[in-house]
Amino acid sequence: MKNLIIIINIFLILLATELFFKYVLDYRSISKVNTCKRIYDNEKDFSFYTPNCKNIIKHWEQKKFVTYEINSKGRRDQPNQVPNQKKIAFIGDSFTFGAMVPIEDNYNFYAFKKILNSPYEIHNYGTPAEQLHNVLNKLKTLEYRSYDYIIYGITPNDFFDLVDGSYFSKTKDKDKTKKIIENKKNKMETFKSIKNYLLSTASSRFILHNLISNDKIYLKTYLSRKPYSGYLLKNLPEEWIKATNYLDESLKILDNNLKSKLKIFILPQRAEVVSNRLNSYNSSFINSLIKICNKNNIDCSFPDLDSLSAIEESHFPVDGHLSIQGNHEVAKSLSEWVKNWN
Repeated sequence: MKNLIIIINIFLILLATELFFKYVLDYRSISKVNTCKRIYDNEKDFSFYTPNCKNIIKHWEQKKFVTYEINSKGRRDQPNQVPNQKKIAFIGDSFTFGAMVPIEDNYNFYAFKKILNSPYEIHNYGTPAEQLHNVLNKLKTLEYRSYDYIIYGITPNDFFDLVDGSYFSKTKDKDKTKKIIENKKNKMETFKSIKNYLLSTASSRFILHNLISNDKIYLKTYLSRKPYSGYLLKNLPEEWIKATNYLDESLKILDNNLKSKLKIFILPQRAEVVSNRLNSYNSSFINSLIKICNKNNIDCSFPDLDSLSAIEESHFPVDGHLSIQGNHEVAKSLSEWVKNWN
């Protein structure tokens, strides 16, 4: 009887703890509205959202809901922009899309509309989960004559399916490709299963959030994710050199009229900010991209890592996307770069 009472008390304590983290500290994800569907165009090899849709979501690392509205053109633009003949297009992945933040706080709109008070009409073609080849394919479909500039907000994770070998658009060894893709899927499924398990309760979310918030623990964990973490090393691994060479070759064959309007803004992931804060940052990856930009006569830039390192939480610790404050700091660097444009 005594043991039963102890077990019941432990259960009640664990239940009370879980309810506290879930409803008092609000470590839960909630979806109020979810009408947007992400569609992959197999022929064009990029994705887009259904036009005129809306998602209203609160991620468990957030305190407030974020509204994601997709307009009739399939873009997540800031509403009620004043039409202007001067236009800028942004392309990229979820960082450019503005994941986890209101659109007015996203680095692109915050830089042009809040800091610069610019008359430019901004079109945001960013789409979550897109890889380098997806973004470049979407770039080729843009009506470049309509834009003064096209800015690619590029991130290291845009190269991941090149780095792990799962993207082989020109390979002749189909069996090898199939095997690599299957291996990647198995590894990703294992990773997702572990992550889902760790995030299955509000209590585990709280613990993981606080563990990963520790810079040393986070960086050590991130570096173990090979080959994806290779861009942080002093000497880029072979798979990363091949991946950046893919970008170089893709830019070489890009239409010159389109290329003349393209600019590349290198967006940092949390791992880069943390390594900079721990005085272990290596600029090999950024240097390689800058070299590629120079070879192709493309203007490129990147945010100030020191200013981002001074922020307690430049990115959401577990999710990894830029926080509102992180977006604002990136926007400051972007706005300074814009001032130098001719």
